[in-house]
Amino acid sequence: MSVLVLVACRVWQNVQWGLLILAICLLVGCTAAAEPHPSVHLEMAGSTSMESLLEELAGAYTHRYDYVSIDIQARGTRLGLDALRDGEVDIALVSRDLAPDEQEGLEAVVIAYDAIAILVSDQNLVDSLTSDQLRDIFNGRILLWSEVGGEEADIQVLSREDGSGTRDAFEAAITGGDLVTSMAIVVPGSGAVGKLVAENPLAIGYSSSSGVPLGARALPLDGVAPGLEAVAQDRYPLIRRFILATQKNADEEVEAFVDFVLGPAGQVIVGKRFGRAR
Repeated sequence: MSVLVLVACRVWQNVQWGLLILAICLLVGCTAAAEPHPSVHLEMAGSTSMESLLEELAGAYTHRYDYVSIDIQARGTRLGLDALRDGEVDIALVSRDLAPDEQEGLEAVVIAYDAIAILVSDQNLVDSLTSDQLRDIFNGRILLWSEVGGEEADIQVLSREDGSGTRDAFEAAITGGDLVTSMAIVVPGSGAVGKLVAENPLAIGYSSSSGVPLGARALPLDGVAPGLEAVAQDRYPLIRRFILATQKNADEEVEAFVDFVLGPAGQVIVGKRFGRAR
């Protein structure tokens, strides 16, 4: 009897091994037969202030979904919107609120909040400004640094190019619709503004608070310094929204990227340097 039991046990073990090998073969066969996800390419264009944030978000997204590639072109907000309407890009990067006539046919989603910093050189003696003083500087009513606590020297105003979302947001909040002084030097791109301010002790400009270079500093405005806490508490006077604009009924891959940016992983990346939307 014991011999028969031993033989039966060995037969059962062989059956089990056979079933296991069959299952592994079936699993490997099914895996090998699975088709790879089709490649996806997304085109984005717009605000220079949003470029570094979107590059980081795009990097995290394409790492998670390796079949996706993303190209980002920093052309300025207005040109980004034009490219979206012309079908040249899938997403426009917009660093200001959309005007009513720009909203037709588009979906606009707020992904972050940014403080527009007022930049001066580290060598500048001025330690803060009020909104009224800032408006008068950019409108050309205040011409000398000595009028706001600095040295007896001409103020060199730097402004952004036409079509810049940062410029539109700054002018809407500060200049009250008045034209920026004709003596202002027009500078293309937030990075260029910071570089010129750092090199010129008499210059003043504005850019995203996340991109203050060495040699420059952000002035407190109305007694409040730009920073994540001030943005979160809505205390800083110059806060603007970062927006992703898409066509209505956009492709599902476009919507998937926007959902990622608004999701926990995307908002963790946003929160490193900007106010979170969620």
